[in-house]
Amino acid sequence: MAYWELIFFWVALVIYALAAGGFIYSIVFKNDRMLPKLFWVVLLGCLAHTAAIVARFQATGHLPWSGDYEASLMGAWFIICFTLFVGWRNRQLQCLAIVTVPAVVIMMGFGYMHNPGLTPKAASLKTIWLYIHVYFAWLAFGAYTLAMAAGVLFLLKQREAKRQEQSPFYEKLPSLDRLDELIFRYVVFGFITDTIMMAAGGIWAKSLWGSYWNWDPVETWSLISWLIYGTSIHLRVSLGWRGSRLAWLVISALSTVIISFFGVNFIVGTSLHVFQVR
Repeated sequence: MAYWELIFFWVALVIYALAAGGFIYSIVFKNDRMLPKLFWVVLLGCLAHTAAIVARFQATGHLPWSGDYEASLMGAWFIICFTLFVGWRNRQLQCLAIVTVPAVVIMMGFGYMHNPGLTPKAASLKTIWLYIHVYFAWLAFGAYTLAMAAGVLFLLKQREAKRQEQSPFYEKLPSLDRLDELIFRYVVFGFITDTIMMAAGGIWAKSLWGSYWNWDPVETWSLISWLIYGTSIHLRVSLGWRGSRLAWLVISALSTVIISFFGVNFIVGTSLHVFQVR
């Protein structure tokens, strides 16, 4: 890691960790007064996070797309930016950070433990299709993560609604109908960007490996993820799946995305995808 990258990375991670602790405290003790302040703390962490990415770009000459560390660095950044964007547009949605920020802390910690060293850009990555492919991949990942966060909040609020005495904390969260609609909208956005990601990856693969599809483990898990989220949209539109069933499906579906980005090496050990090689 570059000198300034290391400093800004740890500053961002510490800030996110403190914010995550505050969010966990808020939901465990049902104290909503801290949420707006914690949202600004996350913004401060995002600034340090962005500075770390800039420092790495200056040191390597390319955006961080290669390896588990760089994937986690950029993936976490997209999730945080998505969280800040929706929270800025609607203060009621700042509660999504209760789920996304702790997830980002885990992701960045995982990435730091997996080859954060500076590496030159591989020849196979010197193409415009890299930026299209990976950019839309992170858009999909960010949207799917928000869908998962909305699903978690839906289940928590649904459980609270069954109690005789409801906490004022949950009353300030979006309604169950609103959370259900958000789950669907985030999944649709993620599915569209996921489709573009796969199409761009196929074009890139044709020039790199000679065929549009090679049944590489990353490709296979990406297809599994795409099919699951596509199925969730079909179940919602055609069969009227709503509420807890859709929430549980979206929460569990995120595991396939995580495997695609970070888990393939633990399962099969190798992949044609350079950005997955340690």
